[in-house]
Amino acid sequence: MVKELHIRIVAEGIEHKEQVDFLKDIGCHTVQGYYFYKPMPEGNFAALLNGIEK
Repeated sequence: MVKELHIRIVAEGIEHKEQVDFLKDIGCHTVQGYYFYKPMPEGNFAALLNGIEK
């Protein structure tokens, strides 16, 4: 239904590659979760965005 309404889909809580693959296969637009990164201090996040390993 959301595809027919042109609503973007966001899936949260992704922890495994199989979940990412499945969601891509069914047309999910955006995924987020521990599979990519766990919560981190602000300084580490800024360094990550700037391409600096901390």
